[in-house]
Amino acid sequence: MSRQAYGTSNINFGTFDNWANNISSDSNTKLSTSQNDMHPARSAPFSVSTIRSQTIFKGKIWAGTGGTVAVTAPYSVSATSSSIVVKNFFINQSNITIVATASYPWTFNSWRTGAGGGGSTISTSATFTFGNSSDADFANYYAYFTTTHIDPNN
Repeated sequence: MSRQAYGTSNINFGTFDNWANNISSDSNTKLSTSQNDMHPARSAPFSVSTIRSQTIFKGKIWAGTGGTVAVTAPYSVSATSSSIVVKNFFINQSNITIVATASYPWTFNSWRTGAGGGGSTISTSATFTFGNSSDADFANYYAYFTTTHIDPNN
């Protein structure tokens, strides 16, 4: 799951593993643990009311062969040729901007739902900004780069 929406009441702690990067099961779920990987950073005392009427985003961006990925909003993460786990944040309050940068002789093709050009296209813009919409429905965003060179290493 990439988004978890909460109403004004009946917040189920059993849903925290849907969005919290640092919770992997419903066993011994704690509000304090779920808040440890949020942006902006949270500090004690924690209150369930902070997630009331919020939509929390969880996602990961992946660099494909031929480039790097970075996050530029709502906070910054430097470019990497591997992956970035996005900190959990209220996507109904802030947009996220992810950036793919190609390395010659590669060119950016698209953000995809599957690695290596697999899945479907999410966006063809190397700098992709999205908020609390269907663009935020994916847990993984793969940057896909292509090249016309027969041997891209030469």
